[in-house]
Parts: sequence; C-alpha cells; structure tokens
Amino acid sequence: MIMETHYEPSPIVDGGEAQKGIRAGLKNKLIWTMLGVGALPLMLAMIISYLQGTQSLQGVIGASFKALAYETSTKIDLLIEGEISKNIRHAAHPDIKSTILKFNRVLHALDTETRKSRLLKQARTWVTGMPRSVLDSEASRALQSFQTRKTLSVLATRALYITDTFGSVRASINDYPAFSYSAEPEWKKIITASKEAVYIGPVRFDEKNRSFLMSLAFPILNEEEKTIGVLHHAFDVKEFFSGAIEPITFGETGHVMLIDARGMVIDCPILPTGFMLPDPVLVKSVTGNSANWVETVGDGHGGEEISIIGYSPVDIARRWIDQLGGNYLYTFAWQSSDELFAPMQKLFMWISMAGVASILLVAGMGSLAAKKIVQPIRRLQKAAERIGKGEKVESLEIKTGDEIEALANEVNQMNDLLQKSFSGLESQVRRKTEEVLYLKEYTDSILRCVPDAVAIFDPNLRIEYANEAFEKMTQKTAEQLSGCSLTHFEPTANWGGVHEALVNFYSEVSPLASRNLRDQTLQCYAVRDPLAPKESPTLQSMKQTVKLAGKVYAFQIFDIIIHDGSGKRLGLLLRDVTEDVALHDQLAMAEKLSGLGTLTAGIAHELNNPLVSIMGFTEAILTEKNPDTIQKYAGKVFDRSKHMASIILNMSGYTRSGRSTEEKAVNLNERIDAAIEIAILSTYNNAIKLDKKFSDLPPIKAKPEEVQQIFINLLSNAVQAMEGKGELKISTDSNKGNVLAKIIDTGPGIPEEYLSKIYDPFFTTKEQGKGTGLGLNIVHQLVAKYGGKIDVSSLKGEGTTFSLSFPIGST
Repeated sequence: MIMETHYEPSPIVDGGEAQKGIRAGLKNKLIWTMLGVGALPLMLAMIISYLQGTQSLQGVIGASFKALAYETSTKIDLLIEGEISKNIRHAAHPDIKSTILKFNRVLHALDTETRKSRLLKQARTWVTGMPRSVLDSEASRALQSFQTRKTLSVLATRALYITDTFGSVRASINDYPAFSYSAEPEWKKIITASKEAVYIGPVRFDEKNRSFLMSLAFPILNEEEKTIGVLHHAFDVKEFFSGAIEPITFGETGHVMLIDARGMVIDCPILPTGFMLPDPVLVKSVTGNSANWVETVGDGHGGEEISIIGYSPVDIARRWIDQLGGNYLYTFAWQSSDELFAPMQKLFMWISMAGVASILLVAGMGSLAAKKIVQPIRRLQKAAERIGKGEKVESLEIKTGDEIEALANEVNQMNDLLQKSFSGLESQVRRKTEEVLYLKEYTDSILRCVPDAVAIFDPNLRIEYANEAFEKMTQKTAEQLSGCSLTHFEPTANWGGVHEALVNFYSEVSPLASRNLRDQTLQCYAVRDPLAPKESPTLQSMKQTVKLAGKVYAFQIFDIIIHDGSGKRLGLLLRDVTEDVALHDQLAMAEKLSGLGTLTAGIAHELNNPLVSIMGFTEAILTEKNPDTIQKYAGKVFDRSKHMASIILNMSGYTRSGRSTEEKAVNLNERIDAAIEIAILSTYNNAIKLDKKFSDLPPIKAKPEEVQQIFINLLSNAVQAMEGKGELKISTDSNKGNVLAKIIDTGPGIPEEYLSKIYDPFFTTKEQGKGTGLGLNIVHQLVAKYGGKIDVSSLKGEGTTFSLSFPIGST
C-alpha cells in the first residue's frame, strides 16, 4: 500500500480568485493610477498590494507549518509504531513467558491468605533493594539482551520489567521498579484488556530518575492467547523523541515541538519538558482532530503577539489511547512573530520607498513595482498551494534580491525537506509491497507443489483456495471449487463427515478419535513409514480418516490466523493412506501368527498331561467293579476333557482374523483370563506365581479377539521377560467412565533409553528370530482404536508395569 499525503489548500485565500483579481486589476491599477491620479492613488494601491501579499504569505506560511507538523507527526507515528512492534515481540520471548507461567503457577496453587502472606513477605525483601536473584534470572537476561543495540529507544530507556497476574515484578533490567504494580493503571488496564491492547501512559515526572517518563505496557500471552502478565517499558521522553523533533528547525527561531492534550511540553528545543502552556485557548486551538494551522494571539513561548501555528495529531498513539484512555499527542510548528513577519515589514518598507520614488518615476517604477512585488508573491502562493496538495514542485527561481527571495529560498528548502521525507516513505512502502507480493507468490508456489491435497476455507466454510492435488482428487478446477462447500461434493455422506469435523473445529469442539457420522465411520490410524525412526508431529496429529473414491485419506484441520478482521479461516490437509492402512492390518495378522510355532508346542505339551490322565482313568474304569469309584474316575475324565476343550477354544480364537467379528459388549476380565491361559502355555512350566485381583467391570464395546490379542501380547512379553519364573500381578478396576487394567511383572525391566521406542514398528531387544518387534506396536494401535490409553513405567532390575484404560461402552 502506497501512502498518499494530501494537504488541504489554505482556508484564508482562494488562490484562483486572488490570482484572477491581481491579474485583472492590481498591475494595471498600479500603473494607470500612478499615471492618472498621482502619488495618493499610487500609495493606496501599494498598501492594498501589501495587504494582499501579507494575506498570501500568511496562507503560504500556515500551509507550510501545517505540512511540517504533519510530517513530524508521521515520524513520531513511525517511531511509536516501531517501538510497539518491538515490545510486542519482546513480550513473546520464551524465557519471559516461562518465567511468568512459573510464578503464576506457584501463586495460583496457594489459597488466598497464603498467597497474600507470601507476596507481603516478598515485598518486604525489596525494601532494601531488588533481590539479586531477580536481576540474574533468565527473563532478566532476556530483557537485558534487548538493550544491547545502542538505538535511540535503548538510550532513552529508564526501565524495562515484567509483572505477573498479581502485579508483582518478576524480571527487570535494573533496580528501578518497585515490587508491586497491582494498583497502577498501566497494569490494571492491560491485565484485563484484550490480547491486542497497548497502554500508552501520560507523561509524568519521576523522582527517582529526576526526569519526565512515559510508560508503555504490553500483554504477555500464553499459548491460548490469554494475558498472563505485563511487559512494562518506561523511557525518558526528551531523549526518545528528540531525534524526531529537535533536528527540525527553520530560520533562527522556527522549530517543531511535541505536546499532549493538556498542553504539557514533551519535547521542544526551547521550552523544558514538563512545561505547561499557560493559555488554555491556545491549547484548545492546536489540539484538533486533524492537521491544520491557526492564527492565534500568543505563541506559548511567552509572547502575546499574533502567531501562525501549524499542528497535527499523532494518529498511531491516538488509536491506542482511545482503547485504554490517556492524553493525546500533537506536533506544534512555530516561529517567533518578529522573525515570521519580518519579511512583511521589510516588504512594507520597500513599497513605501517605491511609492516615494514613484512620484518621480510613476510609469517606470509602477511597472517595476508590480513586477517585483506582485509576481513573486503569486509564484509563492501557487507553489504553496501545490505543496499543500502534495504535488511535486520545482525549486522557485525568484531573484528579487530582497526578503521575498529569502522567503522563496526558505519555501524551496522546506519543499526539499518534505519531498525527501515523502520519497523515503514511498520507497519504503514500495519495498514492503514488493516483499508481500513475493511472499504471496512464493507461498502459492509451495502450496501448489505440495503432493497432499490442501484447501483453505473462509469463515463461512466455503473453499477460498485449493492446490492442484485437491483439484485432481475432486476432479474440479479452481474456478469450480471457489465458493463451494464440502456438502456439495459426491459422495455426500463421506464429504459430509469431513464438513462436520470442520464445523466442530471452527466451534472449538474437539472431535473424538473414532466416531460414527451418519453411515460413515471415521477410524483412527497412526500411519508412518516403518523404516523411519520417529513419526513427525504433523503425521501424529492426522488421526481422522475418510474413504473417498475407494481410497482412505487421513485428514487434518488447522487454524489460519490473518490479522485483518475478516474472520477465522481453516485449512484442510488430506493425505492418501490407503496402502498404510492395508499394511497395518497385514502386520497385525502377521504378529498374531508369528507366535504359532511356540504356541503349538506349548499346546501339545499342555494337552499331553490331561490326555495321559484320561488314558489312566479310562484304564482304571475298565478293571474297576465298584460303581462309586467308576463314577469318580469318569468325573475326572470329564474335567480333563473340558480343560482340553478350553485350550483348543482359546487357540482357535487367537488365530481367527479380527475382521470376521463385529464389535460387541466385551467383559475385560474374561478376555484377560483367556489371554492368561494362552500366554502361560508358551512357558512349558508352572513356575510363574500368578496374582489376580479382578473387580466387577461394566462391558466395553470392541472386537473380543482384538482385546484378547492386546493382553496376549502384553502377558507373553512379561512371561518371556521373566524367563518363565517370577510373579505376575494382574488387576482390573473401573473409575470415572473408564475400565482400567494393570499388568506388573518382576522381570529385568526396560532400559530408560528404550521406553520412548517400544511402540515403534520392528523395534525389539530380543535375539534375531525370537521377536518381530510388532507386538507392542499392535497393542498401541488397538488401544488407540477403541479410544483407550496405555502407559508404561519400568525400573531396571525391578520389573515393568503396563497400565491400560478403555472408555465404558465406547466404539
């Protein structure tokens, strides 16, 4: 965006009418009156010329002062805006946020009386000065690092510190601040204001620094964009604004000063900071809502003469002050009356002398006077009007050898100063515009080259942008997609589920890990490359999937923050995970079958014992004559037969595919019992001490074989870790809508460096051929599939504990 500076023409004189009047009568009147009437009419005409010139000069000077005041206020705007942007960045520093969060967390954990007592005790330790621990903290060092560059704002800084949600100082660059600022307006207004608030305090005299200070306050925000503390920045106003104010001088006394709405001088080359302008009428005249100039009695510098003053409000500060209250700032362009009207007085002398001389040389001197007086003033007036309209004006070539030429030179100098300032601003804005256009083109190129489908939605959840991958997936062009809702796509049911997830995300409703939307089930998959050592955070968050055109897509919804007030936008990322889902199911079946060799041997061993018993009791029945003994032996045979049938039933359930069973109500205790029998078979002995503590549990909704597989894998790992010897504790319970299970073994434990990797596919610490590395990965996936959680804790040499939870009746 290119800034266009516009100055209104002088309200005192209409330039076109004045020039027309002068062209039509002034020059001719000067000549013909002198020729026809004589000295008196000639003198009268010269007086009129002087008055017209004076009025025009006043318009020129007023417009120039107005432009100068506006230019200075623009510099002040840029200075304040830069300081605000810099401090907002400082408030987001990680060390500052972590320090505030730490103190807030400690104080919020206390009750009111304990917290009040602790804060009072801390305040007492500050009586003799700020504790060294505060100045040496990480946050204080971060604040000090902001002050390393010797810029104007750094040199003007007198205090830079942060306070927590209770107004207590927690870090500072020096020992200036007191302990508590909870009663100060700058803290109160920021801690209760919105996240985009900035407090610009009034100028006040500080006894400790013996100077006039202005305070800025900014919110410190947490990750949820909530205010958790305040960053305070106090600086000496004289040093801060002097670079933008004091270099601007013209003539011997002309300068620009900065005042507030009360009439207090903030920076002036002549008046001291803090001086209150004594005339309230003058203050009211120069504190208008827009840039202008006034002719007033008194100049604010002790003079009572008529003065011309240009002024302009500082708009950036005004916008922030409107939100939280304070005193507006204004620039004030002034020149002493003696110096300002000196050219007019000398002009009058020249006219008088020309009048006396014109008595002798009426015709020649009349023409010369018109040329020397009227024409240069016209050119000055036209130039001033063009400058006031923001037009580029060439340097005036006026060679009169008098004050008019000096005034023209001053106008030229002022015009050059304004043009340089405007050209600098225009080039800066043009450069920033080019950067924005480049970044937009660069971002568009990246999005269009991304292999995943990406779409951006406006606040009404209609497509605002789609990359090439999304166009190919939907078989629509960018023009056809623009403005469309996902509910317009086929099949409506599948796309409708994604649209509902967008609606929930927009309303800040977190979607479930697995849900039924109409007839379309959204499942959870943790999909990644099995050879990759770790999943990226982005893929971990893509838990929701949807089936479109025969393929499974994992999708993720994310916020897009645009600070333009046009509303919240959402982004949608879809990735084809069809092969990953199929691979996951194959891996789960492979893991189940991988233990069949060991399990088969265990079953043969386990079946052999009851079979030998059956053969023995049967042989005894054949030779026994006593009916009671025969009945007793037959009962033994029946018990051993039921035991063998149970072993065979569990074996068939373990090897059956999970896809062949629908989800139903599952008793967790029963599935654990079945898993125990299978897991213990693989040990070939009964040297494991089993301690079961089962509670009455409500059912969960799941596939029984998959729940059983979870505990077979965990129990088999525990049995193998204990090498068939030790104590195995298994307990169940229910709490707050969840079913809980805990498995504790007395094995050697898992090394700490492996705990973060145990759920990775193909990760195993067993010898080659004794483990696939898929068992715990499948456990993790199945637990997540049913909305559950799994945690592990282990101490080397003391065993391992796995804790699981499942939602009651969830799918």
